[in-house]
Amino acid sequence: MQTKRFVIALALVAAVTTLSPGAAAQTTQTDPLQCWWRTSAGAIRVGEIFTTVLTCAVLETDAVTVVVDQSKLEPSVMQFAPFEVLGGTHGADLRTGARRFFQYEYRMRLIAENQFGKDVALPETKISYRVQSHVGDKTSIEGRDQTYLLPATSIRVLSLVPGDATDIRDASMETFADIDQRAFRSNLFTVVGGVLFALAGLLAILALVRVASKFRKPVEVQDQLISDATILRGVGREFAAVRREREGGGWTPELVTRALAALRVAATYAAGGHVGHMPAGAEGIAEDGRLILRAGWPNGKRIAVSGAMTQGAITRRLARAAGNGGARAQRLETLGEALTTMTAVQYGREARMDDTALDAALASGEAVLGRLKFEQTWIMKRLAARRVASQGDTRAWSR
Repeated sequence: MQTKRFVIALALVAAVTTLSPGAAAQTTQTDPLQCWWRTSAGAIRVGEIFTTVLTCAVLETDAVTVVVDQSKLEPSVMQFAPFEVLGGTHGADLRTGARRFFQYEYRMRLIAENQFGKDVALPETKISYRVQSHVGDKTSIEGRDQTYLLPATSIRVLSLVPGDATDIRDASMETFADIDQRAFRSNLFTVVGGVLFALAGLLAILALVRVASKFRKPVEVQDQLISDATILRGVGREFAAVRREREGGGWTPELVTRALAALRVAATYAAGGHVGHMPAGAEGIAEDGRLILRAGWPNGKRIAVSGAMTQGAITRRLARAAGNGGARAQRLETLGEALTTMTAVQYGREARMDDTALDAALASGEAVLGRLKFEQTWIMKRLAARRVASQGDTRAWSR
């Protein structure tokens, strides 16, 4: 018996002498591993599914690293008789200071039938770990396998709380995964809020620009009785009305007068000019080269619109823009030919109604009118104004 005690004493002395002073100081100052249980309920029924969470804090510093054998803690491996493990999850690890926290969540139920009214304990759990001591660059000393004993915790069956409970309130069941999800949602909402705030600021700037542009409009634009788009729509309706009456009874001097007035308005827009307009009285639809249109809501005011473009003016413009006309020059040339045909019929001394030529002139006017309507839309007018401004800046720079 004395010999056995002597051998044990020698083994303890040898174990103590193998420990370095730094490792001993580390053991006395900080626990390498700390673990604790947390259950979703203090009292359960037989067969009721509940959750048990295992949380561990592991020491990790530049000098010491604790390596835990977590393979034995997986939900598919752990056993807690008389409880049955139905599944579980392993949340993402968290780090703070010199500690790394890992967590396992187990879904369990009691399958024993003789535990009614009793405290049923989760068995003691042994967790294996080793301590690695870093002694140089990429060099470490592996310690021996050690065991951390996690004490048992009790759960009451068909009772409010177990007998050894220190608090009657159930603990919060928020896990590391819940914290990660909340952090992700908060970051997502922050990004979405920033994007929406930027869009709101952009819309506010656009609104301010629109308001400022209204106050900076020239006087002649502010005093315009009818918009260009409305005038062109009225020209289109006039062309359609002339065509219907011509198909019903053939060409007449009155129809030629109305078509010629509409063609002059279209030619004025095609040449880049402005048509004349003024409040109208109770005269007819077309009189003395004018179109009578309605503008405003609900009743609308009668506005007399007229264009001063002639074949001679179109010829002079085409001569000045020789070689640079493009599509606009082609439209002017088409409208000039139509004006020549209808002017010859209206003002010629021996004019006769050439239905074929008049139909072709009316069709030419209708074809060009569609392109003019598109050019008078808001976005095309803004683009044209910006293009003119850029050309002006280029000319000023070249000078």
